[in-house]
Amino acid sequence: MDQPRDGFARLMRLLAEHLERWLDGDELAFETLGEAIEQAAPSEEDLQAAAWVLDGLAMGPGAADSAVSGVPGRHALRVLSAEERASLSTEAWGYLIDLRRKGSLDAGQFERVLDLLSGCGVRPVSVDLAREVAARVALRVEDDGGLGDLPHGDIEHSH
Repeated sequence: MDQPRDGFARLMRLLAEHLERWLDGDELAFETLGEAIEQAAPSEEDLQAAAWVLDGLAMGPGAADSAVSGVPGRHALRVLSAEERASLSTEAWGYLIDLRRKGSLDAGQFERVLDLLSGCGVRPVSVDLAREVAARVALRVEDDGGLGDLPHGDIEHSH
């Protein structure tokens, strides 16, 4: 039986292999990519996670300026700790990266969401739970002007 992240990892390896083939001069590498993805039969979640990861890695305008200034730019990626890697599903991490990239969560809110999800006791955290917690954190800021106290006990989830 596959690990939950095996489909995602296979899909990412497949994309890398076809890109490398194209770089090595195989003009048909991208034309055969669709067929190879169909044969691998990744889940919809694996495809969405791969899209989010690739999108999150894309550097936007001004990336060079932020790299020179030493301050992380808007498109900088945060590295998960070992505990966070164990607690978040690939899809949940991709979803949170997408929220951060789009500006739906600022850096402080993003960290607050990760803290709450890491401490909630659910392993791995699903996209639905990540969505719920992110919405609560984002809405809490608008309600009281700050992050305030959002204790772990406020998070309700089904078991």
